[in-house]
Amino acid sequence: MDIKELILKAKELQGIEVKEEIVEEQKANEVMHTTNTGFWKETVPVNVLLDPALDMLPKYSSLINLLPGNHGNNMPISAKVPVIGDANLFSGNAEWTTGAYSVTPANEWPATGEVTITQGQFIFTVALSYREVEYSVVDIIALVKDRINRSAWRTIDAFIINADSTASASGNVNGTYTGSPYFTQGTDGIRKVGIANTGVSVGTLTSAQLLAVKNVIDAWYQADLNNLLFITPANVYNKMLALSEVITMDKFGPNATIVAGVLAKAFGIDILVARDFPALTNTSGLVDGTAANNTKGSFACIYKPAVQYGFGQPVKLYLKECPGKGYEIIATMDFGFAIINNIAGTGLTVGLGINVTL
Repeated sequence: MDIKELILKAKELQGIEVKEEIVEEQKANEVMHTTNTGFWKETVPVNVLLDPALDMLPKYSSLINLLPGNHGNNMPISAKVPVIGDANLFSGNAEWTTGAYSVTPANEWPATGEVTITQGQFIFTVALSYREVEYSVVDIIALVKDRINRSAWRTIDAFIINADSTASASGNVNGTYTGSPYFTQGTDGIRKVGIANTGVSVGTLTSAQLLAVKNVIDAWYQADLNNLLFITPANVYNKMLALSEVITMDKFGPNATIVAGVLAKAFGIDILVARDFPALTNTSGLVDGTAANNTKGSFACIYKPAVQYGFGQPVKLYLKECPGKGYEIIATMDFGFAIINNIAGTGLTVGLGINVTL
């Protein structure tokens, strides 16, 4: 028990009211320091020679690694990507008997269009005191850099899922916000495109409803199972685990979810449990500004090649020393994507299930 805790305990025993203001306040501009509970104070031992640091980082799948439409690094701020559609069917032909021939264009060439990938700007900053760095039981600078790199990939996944070009918080699929959150970078992500494609009101989740969401995607993509993907938050995935078709061994054999605990595919389509797919939305698939309205689940089915993406600037890490005080770690990246949806006759590429009963 540290000195502050002893003082508080002593006052309680004397019957002195302990006001909330006595507890240390966490300020928005506060650095990581040795008395900052919950912000890495715990890595600096005060009662033993060495305390073990327990890494409780959750493991989760990465969406970006499953998407083939990568345009690499060093993209310009804005780049137009051509989209080439399918050609029409052949016309019937007849034997040439007239002795004269001329070519009449029949407008049967493949349709073309384009999408624009605009680079979003992202930044992450951490400030550490000298004391925090010198007395921590771990290499705190290396550990923070590792967490920042992981956060970058998590941010990319979340951006592709939740991006919304609507600048107004009242019209954004992510609800009210302040400042400049990651999802307001001038493009529309999977949820926004899925809502525009008309979300499927699911209600009680059944296997038929999974097919209904898949069926939003245009028919010529639906047999390409290797390029389809279900994306779901954990709570809706748990509903999938309990579907009658897969839960018991008499129907699903030794891979029954009650035994295996995992459902990797549905109808031959991979399932990705995405950490930052909103667990709770309103009946329209939006994160409502009124929290009490967010009682439903949602999930998506996408045609993976429709997501085109790339980096204008990969993740860059900067370590700046502030003499006499400590260090500042700054990370930046520029990343952009666009979803090909109903362009050049390609049809719809995103289906969204909304209003899922939890």
